[in-house]
Order: sequence, then C-alpha cells, then structure tokens
Amino acid sequence: MTSTRPATPGTAPADRREGRSPLEAAGPRGLRPAAVLALVASVAIAALGLAWWIAPDLSPFAGPSSRSLASVLLDPAQFAAAVFATGAVGTVAAVFAIAVAAGGALGRRAALVACAATVLAVAVTVVLGDAGTITFAGYVFGFCAVVAGIVTTAVLVVRAPRLGVPLVALLLAVVALAVWWAGLTWAGVTEFLGEFGAGLVTNSPYILISAVSVAAVVGWTAVAIIAGRTTREVRTFEAAIVRHRRALTVLAALGPVPYLVMRASWLTPWPLFAPGAGELSPTVLATGLMLGSGAAAAVVLTLGLILPWGRVFPRWMPRIGGRPVPVRLAVVPGLFAAAIITISAVPLVIMSLGQDSLVDVLVFDLVLPLWFWGPMLALAVWAYAAWRREEAAPDGTQPAQTPADAGTGTEQPVSRPAA
Repeated sequence: MTSTRPATPGTAPADRREGRSPLEAAGPRGLRPAAVLALVASVAIAALGLAWWIAPDLSPFAGPSSRSLASVLLDPAQFAAAVFATGAVGTVAAVFAIAVAAGGALGRRAALVACAATVLAVAVTVVLGDAGTITFAGYVFGFCAVVAGIVTTAVLVVRAPRLGVPLVALLLAVVALAVWWAGLTWAGVTEFLGEFGAGLVTNSPYILISAVSVAAVVGWTAVAIIAGRTTREVRTFEAAIVRHRRALTVLAALGPVPYLVMRASWLTPWPLFAPGAGELSPTVLATGLMLGSGAAAAVVLTLGLILPWGRVFPRWMPRIGGRPVPVRLAVVPGLFAAAIITISAVPLVIMSLGQDSLVDVLVFDLVLPLWFWGPMLALAVWAYAAWRREEAAPDGTQPAQTPADAGTGTEQPVSRPAA
C-alpha cells in the first residue's frame, strides 16, 4: 500500500532524491488514449495480414495500383507475413503501453515504450505506406476546403466586411478567369462531383485500409512523444523545436506550395504538367482547381500554428470568436495530416524513379515534396502543442498529472524546482 503522508520538513520528495523531474514521476497525460488507438489499429492490421496470407488475391498491394516499400521488396506471401507481424507486435506493445499507463509513472520504462512506438510507426509506414492515401485524402480535403472557403467568405462579408468584400472580389476574379479563360463549365463541375462520389464508394475498401494505416502511425507517434517527453533527452529536443517553431512552421507551410503553383498555372497561358492552354477538359480543370484549393488551405492552416488566430479564434467567428483555440483542435488534425503525408512519401519517391530521366525524377519529387512536407508538419505540430502547454503555465509551473488523476483529464500544476 502506497503511503500518502507528506514529506518530512527539510527532506526532498522521493522523485527529487532519485533525480527524477515531476513530469517523470507523474503518469503522462494522454498515453492511454494514444495506446488504445494504436491497439485498435494494430489488431486491424494483424487481421488484414492474416486475410492476405490466406487469400493473397485480396491484397490491394498485389497489383500495380497500390505499392508500399515492403510490397515492392517482398513476394505476396512474405508481404502478408510482414503485415501480420507488424500488427501482432503492435498489439502486444499497445497492451503493454496501456498497462504501463494504468500504473501511473513510467519510470525507466519510458525510453522502452517510446523506442518501441517509434519503431512501430516506421514499420507501419514501410509496410503499408501507399501513395493512394494522399490521393484519397487530397480529394476529400480539397472538397472540404472549397466548401469551407465559401462559408467563411459569406460569414466575413457579414461580420467583417473589410476582409470579406476584398475576398469576394478575389474569388469572383478567380472564377471568372477559370470560366472565360480556362474553360471551366458547370457541366464539368457536376461531372467531376459525380465521379468524385462514385470513386469514394468504389474505393471504400482501399480508403478503409489507408485509414487503419494512418490511425496506427498517429497512435504510435503520439505514444512515442508522450512517453518520450518524460525523459530528459526528448524534453531537450522538444525545447529546441519550440525555440525554432516559427522556422519549422514556415518550412512546413512551404510543403504544398509547389503543387499549389502548378495547379494555379492552369489558369494562365502557361499551364504546368498539363496539355497546352485551352486544352484541359472542364472535368479535369475542376479536379485540378479543387486540389489546388486544398493546397492553399493547407498553407493557411499550417501558418495558423504561429499566427494569433492559431491560439484565439478571430472575433468575426460566430459564438466562438475571442475564445482560446483548444489545443487538440489543431494538434489532432495536424498529426493526422502529417501521418497521411509521411505514409505516402516513400511510395511516391519509388514512383518517381520510373521517370525517364534524372531531371524528371527531381522535378517530380520537388513538385510533390511529401518526403519533406510530412516530417516538417509533424515537427511544427509538436512544437505548437509544446508551446501552448508552456503558455498555459506562465508562472513557472508545468502541467503534469498524478497517478490518482490518470484518465480523468485534469491537470495538476507542478512547480519547477528553483534554480
């Protein structure tokens, strides 16, 4: 039975005597939910591997349309075994992490949990990383960006005309250019929307597999960060990325810019990576403009990690204007986006190697720099989360959680020792 008696005056607490920080002595907040996510995803991955082992033809990675690094290097049976092994090991590791989280302080097990989670996140990326993941996500995010852009513009016109009216003028100019110069038609837009909806239904099994893979990477990444920051080494690294968070965020925001420029060029006489000016079909043009809108939204949302409205909702937003932005509202989507981008990076690099020349390979990888964008976005989101956590404790305290509070979602301020 653990004693709850206060420490004797003049005697340092046990964690101080053992050389541990308050954060190391307390159970890390959020480890259990992250481990549960990793567990569910790992069980699903193990089930997929077993199914593909029994019936290799069921695997989408058996054909040329979906290829991960592991599926390129291994035959179908070996690949199915690798998928099953990744899921099985992940299941065991997630159960261990959940048990550790339930016990409160990680202690010396923190480094083990963090290292295992990092290895499993990389393993899932290598085994199940597929270029189709970014394709599906790009279409869905682009469509949402267009809808959100229209709604935001309408709200701005009413509540902040100084911003809304110029934005309406800009959007009308873009639409006019797309219609009268590039040849966009309503029939092309409706045809694209029909193909988009049908594609989501037809490819739903592949989308589900991608979702499982992304969930596993997010879960293991979160476990690695949460467990790792109870160690001095990871906290030192975290402090470094917080100091350089602006630079990291700007670099992350530059990730989708080449793709945005390419799609925007379709509205000019010099369209890049497309037929000649005026030769784009209305359906293809609608597709490109929607994906370009998604890239533009990605730039804006990423910069929000360092701009004022990334911590306080703008006043013009109905009902929530002026309130603090919940950290999870930015961090959770940001981590999922980083996972989607990163898990698709290696397959795209492999795909680029099929280009005719080295110059074409370099151009392909620079226009779609997922190999750079994903890791930079992950670091920027991590730095944002750490910065907001520090900002919430301006009096020299840091959020921590006692074992008794584990799972309740409450934070206890723990004073840092005096220098």
